[in-house]
Amino acid sequence: MQASMFCSNEVKEQLHRDGIAGPLKLADESRLDEVYDEVSRLKAQRRAQLQKLRETGQSLEDVVNPLIDRHMDVDAIQSLFFDMNFQAAAKELIGTDLFVWRTNFFVKSDGTGQNKWHHDRHFENGFAPIDLYDTRNHFTVTFALTDIDMDQGRLEYVRGSHQPIEGFDRDIPRHFLEAPEVIQERVTPLPMKRGEFVLFHSSVLHRSLAFGHGARRMSMAGRIARNGTEIPTYGAPNPAGGAQTEAEPFVYYRESGILPIN
Repeated sequence: MQASMFCSNEVKEQLHRDGIAGPLKLADESRLDEVYDEVSRLKAQRRAQLQKLRETGQSLEDVVNPLIDRHMDVDAIQSLFFDMNFQAAAKELIGTDLFVWRTNFFVKSDGTGQNKWHHDRHFENGFAPIDLYDTRNHFTVTFALTDIDMDQGRLEYVRGSHQPIEGFDRDIPRHFLEAPEVIQERVTPLPMKRGEFVLFHSSVLHRSLAFGHGARRMSMAGRIARNGTEIPTYGAPNPAGGAQTEAEPFVYYRESGILPIN
């Protein structure tokens, strides 16, 4: 796919209307196997970590999830954000002077349950109140590292949920299980092929279903904000190191590996 296709009126209208653009295709898929192998290793490390917690009774808060923020220290993972097509899509659809502040991986296979409905608008700017309908900032990218078909814990989203929906109250917890009837007709499956990605407003409601059958599936989500956005220090620490300290109330350090999109 040529970069010029990313800025087509159809794709721009899709983002404006539905809150999501894509799936679009990476320019270079040559390192996806390398990413897959690395994430498989990290997932095994996470399983061992959780098993030890169960055996010792230790709190989950006492350990760092190895699946978080590996764009900061694993070159193959980092390279996805410098892919020519992703960079072109980001620039044309959501602008420049952006940075990636959080990534994590989602691996589903036999026995993996569903993820609840949620949005990715974790914060606004520092500790300012969240504004779900301000579309000028806060975006998410999801990369398909394998095929994500209808039965492999498929992704679903609520079309247009980045904008007010008549009769739907967004003053609800960030995670919830059942979609109210008023938005059920907007629920849209999002199958993806290996090497594809989607960009969407972080306030768009989405979830993944329980794994049914097929090959193991794997995706990576990245959260994107505009330069100057202040990131609160709450949340999981970074396994790749990081700059979160009590003396520094906000994290905004490129030298920590937060990637610019210029």
